[in-house]
Amino acid sequence: MAQFEIRDLTPAFGSEVVGFEPVELDADSRAVLRRAFDERGLLVFRDLDIDRAYQTSLVDGLIAYDRPADGDLNDNYVVSNKEPGGYAPYGRLLFHSDMMWAPEPFQVLSLYGLEVEPPSVPTAFVSTTRAWDTLPDDLRARVEGLHVVNVTGQQRRGGDDDEDLLDSIREHEQSITTPIGYRHPRTGRTLLYVSQMNTREIVELPHNESEELIEALFAHLYDPAQVIDHDWRQGDLVAWDNFAVQHARKTVQTDGPVRTLRKVVSPIPSLAGIAETPRFSKVG
Repeated sequence: MAQFEIRDLTPAFGSEVVGFEPVELDADSRAVLRRAFDERGLLVFRDLDIDRAYQTSLVDGLIAYDRPADGDLNDNYVVSNKEPGGYAPYGRLLFHSDMMWAPEPFQVLSLYGLEVEPPSVPTAFVSTTRAWDTLPDDLRARVEGLHVVNVTGQQRRGGDDDEDLLDSIREHEQSITTPIGYRHPRTGRTLLYVSQMNTREIVELPHNESEELIEALFAHLYDPAQVIDHDWRQGDLVAWDNFAVQHARKTVQTDGPVRTLRKVVSPIPSLAGIAETPRFSKVG
């Protein structure tokens, strides 16, 4: 079995895999990582020198996914403020789970620091599992049986700095209605399934009541004391459960330090019914 240590980043979620070497992993090592991933929701690996193929294999192994031979292994998908065609090249992103508006969001999201110059804008993470497990009794009673509409784009609720938001613009808006208390498709745990970026409204409530309850849920979910900020270094790999953990970032500038992160997801999401590739602009 490979020699590495798993250390908790916070009591609630997130772990760092210390002493990890990017070699071919045996079944026992994969099982240890898979168990830590399901329990902690987010794993951080430091100082790795890996290619896309290894990143893909490691990420797939976290959920025992058997990627098809024609998977997107060679897709040059990067989040970058410098690379031509880089995804989300500038601006601020609110907390969200990727493709939260789709029938089948992927389960794992990972980013690897290809080229990172300090000081780099960190990625922030929160746990939807922790948020549900610690939801106050009064809020839990209020959300019982309620559903939200999650939509494409970034939702605006009158924040002071909306002009910094990066919006993902699609020709056709897409949405899905889900329970607020959402059952994780793999682990079976219940999640607080609302997000700043994607949640538009609570279906069963009038607008004002919907907004008041959504803001109360946000205050609990995004409690600053429960946020993990990951400060990027070149060679970092961060992999997280796209249902159990949400991510966000502050404003990235195109003329700022290089921030190029290679993105690999698992499993490959079905593209059936998904709108065209988005273009980006500042909100407002």
